[in-house]
Amino acid sequence: MTAQRTQTQTQTPARGPARFRLPEERRERRSVPRMLGSTVALLVIVVGVPLVLLLLDAPPPVPHGLPGREDLTRPLTTDAILVVLRAVVWLVWLQFVACLLVETVSLVRGGGLPRPVPLSGPSQQLARALVGSVLVGGSLLASTGVGTAVAVPAPTAGDTVTSVVHHGASPATAQPGGDAQPAAELGSAPQSTPEATSAPHAGVPQGMKDVIGKRVYVVKPPTGHYHDNLWDIAERHLGNGRRWHEIFALNQRRLQPDGEELQLGRLIQPGWVLIMPNDATGLTRVERAPAPAVQDIGSVLGGLARPDHQDGSATAAPTSTEAAAAHSLLARDLVGAGVFGAALLGALARERRRRRGRQRTADAVEAEVALRVGADADRAARLDRALRSLAAACRTEQRALPAVFAVTVSDDAIDLLTAPPSTDAPSPWTPLDDGRVWRLARSAPGQDEPGPDELGPDELGQAPFPGLVCLGRDLAGEDLLIDLESVGGVLCVAGPEPMATEVVSALAVQLSTSPWSEDHRVRGYQLSEVLADLAGDRLLLVDDLDPMLTELERSAPARSAQEVLTGRLARRPGVRPEYAVLGSAPEGELAERLAALAGSGARGFGVVATGHVPGTRWELEVDETGTLRVPLLGREVEAVRLTASSARLVAELFEDARTEAPRPRDSRVSVPVPARAGDDGRWSAAPVRIGVLGAIETRTPGALDPTRVALATELATFLALQASPVHPSVLAASVWPRGVTPEVRDATIERVREWLGADAEGNHHLRSHDDGRLSLAGDVAVDWHAFCELALRARKVGLREERELLRRALHLVRGRFAEGPPPGRYSWLARTRLETQVEDVVVDAAHRLVELCILDRDPPGAAAAALGGLRMAPGSQLLWRDLIRAEYDGPGGSEAARAQTERMVELLARRDTAVAAETDALVEELVRTASSPGVAPGRVTGDATGS
Repeated sequence: MTAQRTQTQTQTPARGPARFRLPEERRERRSVPRMLGSTVALLVIVVGVPLVLLLLDAPPPVPHGLPGREDLTRPLTTDAILVVLRAVVWLVWLQFVACLLVETVSLVRGGGLPRPVPLSGPSQQLARALVGSVLVGGSLLASTGVGTAVAVPAPTAGDTVTSVVHHGASPATAQPGGDAQPAAELGSAPQSTPEATSAPHAGVPQGMKDVIGKRVYVVKPPTGHYHDNLWDIAERHLGNGRRWHEIFALNQRRLQPDGEELQLGRLIQPGWVLIMPNDATGLTRVERAPAPAVQDIGSVLGGLARPDHQDGSATAAPTSTEAAAAHSLLARDLVGAGVFGAALLGALARERRRRRGRQRTADAVEAEVALRVGADADRAARLDRALRSLAAACRTEQRALPAVFAVTVSDDAIDLLTAPPSTDAPSPWTPLDDGRVWRLARSAPGQDEPGPDELGPDELGQAPFPGLVCLGRDLAGEDLLIDLESVGGVLCVAGPEPMATEVVSALAVQLSTSPWSEDHRVRGYQLSEVLADLAGDRLLLVDDLDPMLTELERSAPARSAQEVLTGRLARRPGVRPEYAVLGSAPEGELAERLAALAGSGARGFGVVATGHVPGTRWELEVDETGTLRVPLLGREVEAVRLTASSARLVAELFEDARTEAPRPRDSRVSVPVPARAGDDGRWSAAPVRIGVLGAIETRTPGALDPTRVALATELATFLALQASPVHPSVLAASVWPRGVTPEVRDATIERVREWLGADAEGNHHLRSHDDGRLSLAGDVAVDWHAFCELALRARKVGLREERELLRRALHLVRGRFAEGPPPGRYSWLARTRLETQVEDVVVDAAHRLVELCILDRDPPGAAAAALGGLRMAPGSQLLWRDLIRAEYDGPGGSEAARAQTERMVELLARRDTAVAAETDALVEELVRTASSPGVAPGRVTGDATGS
């Protein structure tokens, strides 16, 4: 192979305004066709329509005088009808042109929404969409090439330039374990000026790190009919309103405090933090984002009321220095944990499926809230599904897996970095840069298929890269993962000892809990024992490194020619991948043995160590701020970390999930008294209703911008599930856990108030009390409250009426409780403890209805009742047993019972849940076949319900 010497320059996204450029070609490509299509549509409507009319000899029918009596009484002819139609077409065209002019002026100025053109609703909406696509697409194109010189200054001396020498490998990335030279940093960071170290900006919420060192403008609330807009902001601080495009380019797709992003130039919201060009006047630079006082956090958390696990009665949350301390600890490393947080939540969910865990403490609940805020389950599921599908495609087509050493994941695409490169990518993967990158776009076919929880192991395929660990997320919003098996040596993490230890601890837990770590073992040396409590038997801690290395040397499989050809698809049966995570770097002979073992080329092996191991190529460096540098890739990320305190709290969560808490056999589950009266009839007829027994849904009389509906729905759902009025600060801490300004909070509350509307007396459904607290009116219907109303009434009546009430209650159940929340939202649900309580109450009601149907000799009714409960609790083996027995007693007999048994076993296998002893005994009694799939006597659990 001819050696090639190439030099590439990679600008590190952590320095300078150049990091706000939109370099992703996929966004530009997606904008160009849209802009061109809108341009063609505008030309067809504005120019084509009148041209066609003129060619058809149909000029505008301009009247020359008032119609007379003869004109009005003349018989209606075909020519007269054509004249009327021609006039209508010309009037519609003229109306659209007027709308077009209004919308164009509004968009060019970057102002708020224009006043509506009379009688032009659909026309004005169409004009708005077409003009927006043309102007916004044009601004995106202008942000590249010549336009970039204005909107985004060139890299300064503080930007990092990476020079990499390759020999037959990728010019853009270093081949792991190859001869690539370390990255060389040229220049130094710019010196700070007095202006650059000014006081923190008062309007910047906590956690907005991308504004540090930048001039910012906080969008002001509206005053009367005036709304802050980009044109006026540019005019005030840049001296020219036409420079609003520069502000737009710096802020497009940046996450704002309310969770929204800037997409159209005129749609900015109060409280948004806009990065301004360097020459903006009248604005100061941000040194750091202010952190709220611990006292404020404690008061907010102390204001939350939490229903008890059994009866739903409100209990005071910790007032509490304890809750405040837990929150402040977790905010540093778990809020924003991304793929790492998703791995922890996924492992926790698997533990909870296996048994009924004990009730969580307040501190553990706060740990779970922080995890839910930061976890990016969507990215983790997409990556897991994509890699397993890739392995299945390669196996089917008898082709080798790509030699992947790193992966980047964004909201738009998954990129595999390969060395050596390969262009042999199966569909829907696309090879880029001569095969050095394989990309799977979010828009590719199959990306919206069910995730791992809905697919079985055989359907999902084998996990091909179990050694993938997420290092962190860069400022462009991409998660960076490294495959430890492809490093070709030890992966070292250098830097201040506490920070490096936190990074290595997070990597150890990832290796033990990530969804693609199926059957490997992690050995830890000089790591906290708390990590073993968290990870369970997947992480084995050792006290002596010498015996561990001896065992690894003995068991490490050598790489064969067949393995080189087929890669990880050829893992030998019975050989478990092994990974070693060291809390300190070994020295002397131990270091040499470790380096030799890690660099031997053995499959299924990888090493991570804190500090420096001689001969290491992959040495990462973390600083005091948590920024992790990966020199061989020229990348910087905000590192995933796990502090000792956070590890303790998360370990407590796992301990709660693993500790059996059986339900008493001789009593029914307590049904909480609903916060608002009304049964299913009230639910069906209510003008405002909020549904949580399935996917979250709302019905309101008001209209709202579609981009605001998700946030408004969460706010309304939060208030609907509270037992008493809540303070706006509590609402803000729950719905905006990353922080929000009072202006944004109050403006959102007012929008939701208008959206929910008013009752017949004119009182708003969202009400403010004298002390400032908020609540929803009693006539707002909630399906969970209606269910509780019916369930409570059912316990006070005769058997026949009880059956009817329970049947009506189960008809309200559409799926899992609050199913499918958007990523990062509804984290406060963990504080309510309703997720467990609702499932318990629904399972109890369904089981009771099954019993009543059996008394009435109605097997089909019993089966329907069991299926209704399984919609809420698909893993409840109590209801599966009810369903199997009902099918056996029904018209289908043993064959129907066998079919339901197969469904149950398949679902439990997907959820990694063991078959309970009682379920196994029932299947043995009714199905009576040795070939019953998967019901193995050895895989039993003491959980009687399986709920």
